[in-house]
Amino acid sequence: FRSGAQVLDTTTFIVMGEGLAAGMANFGLSSVVQNQSFPSVIAKQMGTGFEQPLIQPPGIGDVVGYPGQEIQMQKYPQGSMRQFYYPTDKTKQPIETPPLLVTNLSVPSLTLADSISMRPVPPVVQKNMKQTVFNMILGFPQLILNNVPLWTQFEYAKNLFPTMAMIELGYYEALNAAVNGDPTLMPDPTAFGTTYGTVIAGLRGLQAQVICTTIPNPIDTGYFNSIATSSNIVFTVPFVLEAGYHLAPQDYVTRNGLMSISNQFLNKSVGPLPAGSTMTAATATAITNAVNALNAQIVSVAKTNGAVVYDLNAFVHKVKAGGVTAGTGTVNGDYCGGFYSMDGIYPGATGHALIANDVLAFLNSTYHKSFPLVNVTTVTATDPAVQYLRPTSSQIYTADSLGISASRE
Repeated sequence: FRSGAQVLDTTTFIVMGEGLAAGMANFGLSSVVQNQSFPSVIAKQMGTGFEQPLIQPPGIGDVVGYPGQEIQMQKYPQGSMRQFYYPTDKTKQPIETPPLLVTNLSVPSLTLADSISMRPVPPVVQKNMKQTVFNMILGFPQLILNNVPLWTQFEYAKNLFPTMAMIELGYYEALNAAVNGDPTLMPDPTAFGTTYGTVIAGLRGLQAQVICTTIPNPIDTGYFNSIATSSNIVFTVPFVLEAGYHLAPQDYVTRNGLMSISNQFLNKSVGPLPAGSTMTAATATAITNAVNALNAQIVSVAKTNGAVVYDLNAFVHKVKAGGVTAGTGTVNGDYCGGFYSMDGIYPGATGHALIANDVLAFLNSTYHKSFPLVNVTTVTATDPAVQYLRPTSSQIYTADSLGISASRE
């Protein structure tokens, strides 16, 4: 997808996004992956500044599909707080306050509707995790200063007067619907398109080049695994999962379902699984269709408003369907396949580097640039997600060893 204007000014690069663009990984948001997130990598390769709201490990934010974290006021030694900032001159002491403004405006769990309506609310720490994270990213230190405006993500973006803006929104809505197995949780496509168009128009009105990313299909994440893939992970054959858990060959097992099945197998017992452990093929198809409907809106309103569209959905599907080369090996989108972190939803460092390179190739083609690609081999060498090894075992759980008979199909 191309716009008529092919001039890209990278002077002020901002990103409006949610957990994916923020750098969520391994059940939270922290500087460990923020510094390796695909927007950060893209900025480095373009040679432009990119200020991030770095969070101290172990991180903050809830990941859909997992229990929420308890919110507590931090005590020494601090954790899950905005990180110290270091001056360019390394001989000077760390700056103990974060910068007033950031350019990665991405907030975990943020929806498109939130991007134009949600604002920082004092105090910084709230009982609600989503609001707390929003405050830490887009309201800190503003909330502790006097006479400083408290912006929505969209207002924040416009007030930075970007020359280049990337929009990565809509993924959380899709994740929430998929993990809950409820396609009706997806936004109405027409209303979604209207809001998305408003955001693009507001940024284009400032003469910014706008790059919109399509929404990845959650079914292509490591959180959802085919029966064939799942059987390999839990050391059995597809028949055992199909007969033991009344699954059809085209159904899916979630990451949490894999954990429950593994525990049952260890105890030589097969029984009902907790809610959210599996997904029917019909539900997966409905989620896919809903994601496609939202992506069609993104493409339409982007064309109307002179923005370009990078097909992130297609790239993530490619990773899931056949894997991609990463360094000297191959990673794929299955659980423990190397692309996703241990939560199965957000990529690890290698996954982000691969996305960044695909975006950079798209920018080079669209805007006739020559941005260098990141050396993925260097990234994989230190990326735990690539080094996760599926457990090995000489034991294969058979139907007989688990007390499953053909009559249970």
